[in-house]
Amino acid sequence: MKLYPCLLWAVLCLACQQRTKVLLPSRAQEGFLLDSAHMDQVPAVFRSGYILLSRRDEPGALYLLNAQGKVVWYHEVKGTGFKTAHFTDKRTFLCILGSKEYATSYGNQVLEVSLEGDTLLHLQKGQGDFTANAHHEVLLSPDDNIVMLSTVERTFDLRAKGGGMADTVKSDGILVLDRKGKKVWEWTVFDALDPLDDSLILDTRKDWMHANSLSFDKDGHYLISFYNNGQIWKLDARTGAVIWKFGREGDFSFPDSAAFDMGHAVHRNESGDLMLFDNGVSKEQSQTLTFQLNESARTATPVIRSPIPAYLFNDRMGSAYLAGPQHILQCSSKKNTVLLTNLQGVPLWSLRCAFIPYRAEFIPKSALPDFITD
Repeated sequence: MKLYPCLLWAVLCLACQQRTKVLLPSRAQEGFLLDSAHMDQVPAVFRSGYILLSRRDEPGALYLLNAQGKVVWYHEVKGTGFKTAHFTDKRTFLCILGSKEYATSYGNQVLEVSLEGDTLLHLQKGQGDFTANAHHEVLLSPDDNIVMLSTVERTFDLRAKGGGMADTVKSDGILVLDRKGKKVWEWTVFDALDPLDDSLILDTRKDWMHANSLSFDKDGHYLISFYNNGQIWKLDARTGAVIWKFGREGDFSFPDSAAFDMGHAVHRNESGDLMLFDNGVSKEQSQTLTFQLNESARTATPVIRSPIPAYLFNDRMGSAYLAGPQHILQCSSKKNTVLLTNLQGVPLWSLRCAFIPYRAEFIPKSALPDFITD
């Protein structure tokens, strides 16, 4: 395991509080219950694959579960929680960590851990140019840099809106760090929008825009979603310029029937379509949506509309990822439920969790080493 000298002490401190298990104690299984499963209708790729879940409570934990709802691997960290986690192309897990003093999906550490349990990277707030909280998303760039959503605060004269002369507006940014914690690139919402143009800024200034997911588009530019205004933006990864806005009052035309309120886990799926979990707050109906985008004509064609059962309505958090071409792994975080559905939203498999799962990622068996078995 290669470690940078400036990280060595932090890694050693964290390592003594971590453990990875493939042979699991019974208590690791106690947090999950396979609620229902029509295994004859579940695709083979899902039956042989795994689900990645993370626990935000202390002690934080990453879990890999099989289609029988059995935990086959886990990694635990004491004194902090896993606020979000991704399985990377390097067969590692890249995560945001934060103790209970950090709300919901906010944290002060970035951890990369291998399936063997080795700590490959551990950055902490205050180290290098990592000076703001991370939240919701951390990614590996193609050149192995760390890309995260970060909190950004600016002071504005809001007297024209009924506020004060030096009011703080809290919003979001994208921060790119190298593996030593040195800033490579940065962008903020304030580079693209002026809070004084928002008539509701006095009400929204404590959490203006609320970016909640970040991913790479097919051409390497960024896709960033915002909960508060129901939009997804494409950003130039070099200049930070907004290339387009999709969603409520955005640049694309699409049928009203495919309108979405707020989106989470926005990404390009294996078919190249834009995929998101729509919280559906105004309709109290959560669903998965995918769109085929014509970026030159600024039109969007709905491809998948997969509403989950009404009793699983999920107003915040959540995710949706393909599990084969005809099935979707959907996460209803507020209902502690992960479900596999067909493209019409019919549940075929359902798992109950003892904690709130922020997301549920599907990982095919072919992406994992042979020692991860049932």
